[in-house]
Parts: sequence; structure tokens; C-alpha cells
Amino acid sequence: MQLSEKDILNMLFDLMSNFTKIISNFSEAEKLRTIEFYIIVFLGLKGPQKMAKIAEIFSTTKSNVTNIIDSLEEREYVIRNRSKDDRRVILIELTEKGKNVFNETTENFKLIFEDFMKKVSKEDFEIIEKGFEKIISLYR
Repeated sequence: MQLSEKDILNMLFDLMSNFTKIISNFSEAEKLRTIEFYIIVFLGLKGPQKMAKIAEIFSTTKSNVTNIIDSLEEREYVIRNRSKDDRRVILIELTEKGKNVFNETTENFKLIFEDFMKKVSKEDFEIIEKGFEKIISLYR
């Protein structure tokens, strides 16, 4: 079966939108815009980050990230802190409220993953895993 670029894009879009709906399906995460949710997950996974790195990862401008971080900071999901190594550097970190969103997301993902593993054979999972690894290695 040969899929077109549009078919693959459509599948990726469906995967991402379904993933976002399922994994952020709890009250605190539902208050967030998708980009805000992804930034919280990114900070939870990667730790404190500079604004420029967040802008790079999400393919947006620093001014756009500043607006998003301002909003998250106002609602107490993140905080700006000076780096201990270089006082000129400002790092964006999760607050306890932000960590709670990340932890709930992690728990939701764990439940989804356990359910997924019940429905997929070991062989199919290995194929999926290799596919993800290949895609990631090609576009690093």
C-alpha cells in the first residue's frame, strides 16, 4: 500500500490531535492552550530552559514565546529564574502547579500506554518502536 504525502500528513495530524485530547484530558490541562500544554510537557521532560531554546523547539519567535510564558507565569504554571551558572541567563522553570500538570500528564500517558500494550502484539510494538526511532534519527 503506497500512501501519499497528504495521507501521511493526515495520519500524523490525527495521531497528534488524538494524543493531545487523550493525554490532556483532566481539568487543569483543559484550561491550557495546546502550545501552553506542550511547553509544560517540554519543561517537565527537559528541565529549565532559555526562552530562545523554547522558541527554537516550537519553531516560533522569541516574542511569541515571551507572550506565552507571560501568560503561563501569570497563572503560576512557570517561573523565570536566573541561572546559577550565569546570572545574565533567565531560565523558565515549572512551578509546583506546572509540575502537577506534568505529573498528571505522565500518569495519563502511563495508563494510555498500558492500554495500548494490551492491544498490540510484541512484534507490532517492536516495528512501531523502530519506526519512531528511525523518524527521530532522520530529523534530529
